[in-house]
Amino acid sequence: MSSPFNAPVRRVADAPGWVVILLAAVAVVATVVVAGHRHAGPDVAIAEAPPVTSDTVVSAHREPVVSRSDVDRRGSDVRARPAARPHHPMRVVAARPLERKPPLPQVPLAPSNAAETVASAMSSTYNVPGHCLEWSREQADIPSKYQDATTAWEHATGRQPADPNPPRGAAVYWTGGSSGYGHIAISLGHGMVRSSDAGGYGQVATVPIRRISAEWEDLRYAGWADSINGYKIPGVSGA
Repeated sequence: MSSPFNAPVRRVADAPGWVVILLAAVAVVATVVVAGHRHAGPDVAIAEAPPVTSDTVVSAHREPVVSRSDVDRRGSDVRARPAARPHHPMRVVAARPLERKPPLPQVPLAPSNAAETVASAMSSTYNVPGHCLEWSREQADIPSKYQDATTAWEHATGRQPADPNPPRGAAVYWTGGSSGYGHIAISLGHGMVRSSDAGGYGQVATVPIRRISAEWEDLRYAGWADSINGYKIPGVSGA
């Protein structure tokens, strides 16, 4: 039984030698081309898609290093911003020592407080005529220092000039007078004072402040203070 391929085979066998060689070469080239197409597909796919690893999965979720538009919210190009100034270490300046204010001079306290001074003045009925400063300081047990009431007022602490309502126990001052010595008395409160020579020559009495200012020659009301001769009378309120 003859095969359909027998006739072509006989023709090839009967053909000249160069035809056989040419056909063989064509067959080899065709075989190489077909084999190349079969293996090229898988190889290229592997090159384009590398195997998925844990590093590949992590890198897929990382934020991009640079913004997509490189533009901030105000519409300016972030790449056009000037470079930040170099940081310079802060210069340390030595702190100056705090200047302490000198403490205020401590005024010594009188041995008698306001209540005791008033009680002593109320019990006194006689004074050395013309010695108002001596009589007033003795009611608070304060030692001598100044020669007259005007000078004592000028150096008094806790002064309240021209205040017509001195508290109980305060020293009440006038300046002027016939000799410029002024006058001093002890306040009883409510506009009243206990004063030397107020009841007559050498007589202690209780009188209104306005009476001494009106009746005594050339006396001018100065005010009141919580001290006599540099000693503060404890318990004088409002000073």
